[in-house]
Amino acid sequence: MSRDTWREARAAWERLAGRPGSGEEALGALSDIGVLRRLLDQAELEAVRVARRDRKSWAEIATRLGVSRQSAWERWKDLDEESPAPAPQGRRRVVVVPNVVGMSWPQAQHRLLEERLHPVIADPAPTPFLGPEAADFQVVDQKPAAGERLAPQQPVTVWLRRGPGSAGDRAPLEPRPDPRVRRGAVDVERP
Repeated sequence: MSRDTWREARAAWERLAGRPGSGEEALGALSDIGVLRRLLDQAELEAVRVARRDRKSWAEIATRLGVSRQSAWERWKDLDEESPAPAPQGRRRVVVVPNVVGMSWPQAQHRLLEERLHPVIADPAPTPFLGPEAADFQVVDQKPAAGERLAPQQPVTVWLRRGPGSAGDRAPLEPRPDPRVRRGAVDVERP
């Protein structure tokens, strides 16, 4: 926005600081509110455009504006259809997140790496995935969801569950029991 636009907005704001005492002053205040509202709408649109260009989610944008994710998406969904700036030297600036739910951990990891994304396991202390045991773990959920757009090398968090089982349950991996307990080296109270 130009300097003149900001000067106009500041003058309107300062006029609003004094309460309208008459009907004419109230109409002047309404005009000033209209000016400020248009400027705020323009600033808001540009901020949302830049946030989406920088891969911020609709939930993040909505939270900052104090509205629901759905209402933010409905208001500005057309911004996602705007053509992005050309990528430098033919490199992709945006990666579409593939659907890895239902895949084994090695398959999901390979698929995400193919798309130049960084796979991350949601469980803070996962069981080491070595050898053929890794194929027993299935992806039951992922974030961001399939179809979302990210910059390359961004993390995609996956939730794993040892199969077979319901792929719809989202649960972190449970730690293995202490091997000393299994061998009887530690007394455990049993119910």
